[in-house]
Amino acid sequence: MNAPQQAPESVLVFTATYCEAGNIDEWHSRVRRVLPAARLLVIDDSSPDGTAEHLARIAAADPEFEYIVRAGKLGLGSAHRRAMQHGWDAGYETLVTMDADLSHQPEQIPRLLAALPGHDFVIGTRSGQGSCDYTGFRRLAFVGGNSMARLLIPTGLTEFTTSMRAFNRSALDLLLTTGERDDGYAYFMEVVYRLNDAGLRLTEVPIDFADRTRGTSKIPRAQIAMSAKVLLQLTGHRLAKKYLGAHTSGR
Repeated sequence: MNAPQQAPESVLVFTATYCEAGNIDEWHSRVRRVLPAARLLVIDDSSPDGTAEHLARIAAADPEFEYIVRAGKLGLGSAHRRAMQHGWDAGYETLVTMDADLSHQPEQIPRLLAALPGHDFVIGTRSGQGSCDYTGFRRLAFVGGNSMARLLIPTGLTEFTTSMRAFNRSALDLLLTTGERDDGYAYFMEVVYRLNDAGLRLTEVPIDFADRTRGTSKIPRAQIAMSAKVLLQLTGHRLAKKYLGAHTSGR
């Protein structure tokens, strides 16, 4: 991709919303306290709970806040891709992504930004020194999914699925060029795979993940099965590439 004519050294913080009227005001105020000069972007998929009205009020009071309302639920992955394209086109040096339900702590964004120099991509990990207060089935899905990903597509990371991430322009360029296929939650796993497969520099920092206290989870159980399917597809791609590389070098 050709770089834009102006590329300011700046940070764009993005979140996607669907029925987050009870959380988005607090999300905005907490992110703004941490990063008073950053540009904030929200993409909403026509939430029926009045989220867009909250976004309009925030935008009227904060000149560095913008929002996009899309016509219906178009998928979480496509929202993140649009944010990446938006950040690239506007010349931002860094894109930070996170959830809007306050499960990600805005106060921990500086951890990602501090780790980004020298890397192309930083992800917040809930494993190791990080934490996650999921219980029951959701904890089983989180632990099982990340454990399977570490086994099948080793990258040196312990986290593949959370959306609390920071990207530099090299990472955005690659992802906007390759184009991930899945629009659901498997998208986040595929992004990690694509970046690692291209040889970009990946790292992680511990975060504390707190289950939402307002609103309801948007993760249908069918998405867990789809994520497992995508993981197996990525594993097949990795093994095929490794096999072809070994036979090509042996000639």
